[in-house]
Amino acid sequence: MLGKVLLISGGKAEMDFIREYTASLKYDTVVCADSGLDTAYRLGMPVHYFMGDFDSVSQETLAEYRSADKAAKFVQYPKAKDYTDTQMVLEWILSEGASEITILGATGGRLDHFLSNLNILMKPLKQGIPAYIVDSHNRLYLIDGETTLHREQVFGQYISLQPLSEKVYPVTLTGFQYGLKDYTLTYGDGRAISNEFAPEAQTATISFTHGELIVIESRD
Repeated sequence: MLGKVLLISGGKAEMDFIREYTASLKYDTVVCADSGLDTAYRLGMPVHYFMGDFDSVSQETLAEYRSADKAAKFVQYPKAKDYTDTQMVLEWILSEGASEITILGATGGRLDHFLSNLNILMKPLKQGIPAYIVDSHNRLYLIDGETTLHREQVFGQYISLQPLSEKVYPVTLTGFQYGLKDYTLTYGDGRAISNEFAPEAQTATISFTHGELIVIESRD
């Protein structure tokens, strides 16, 4: 069992943010996808597993984490493969019994990789495992039913909802500054963007029974 997993992907790394964020994050296992290993190396972070085709990882980093004193386990995939490094690593993490997954380095740089990373969150969602993509301005995750947010636990002031499925319904928002009642969210609908907690509310609830939502907690 891997417990709470920190997955460092190979996207653009915000070093100061990652250093600060991981200092207060509780996790049991560190897994790096390809050049995410370079990020861990620059931070001096212990790594338990690293995987990928290693086409973008420095040789110095590879040598360091392959050394006997690091005791990190690695799997090298061929460059010609059907899935991204992050998806392959995420599927392995799920197969090994993660209880929660936080993914860093998954939003910066190429948008095709970001959209792929967003969509593969469906895999932990369907297994009932919380999974988050986090950068310095956002924490995003998927939900498929009623979810309660706590003011002291949200990542930022603003909370936005976007449908991942064609329709999400009936959406009811309580405890938010801008509420909804039995609303149908569809592609292209900006009705649930940039909401906030109601001034007096300590919790806010998103309720629906059909579809999947992207939740984005943001700060400036």
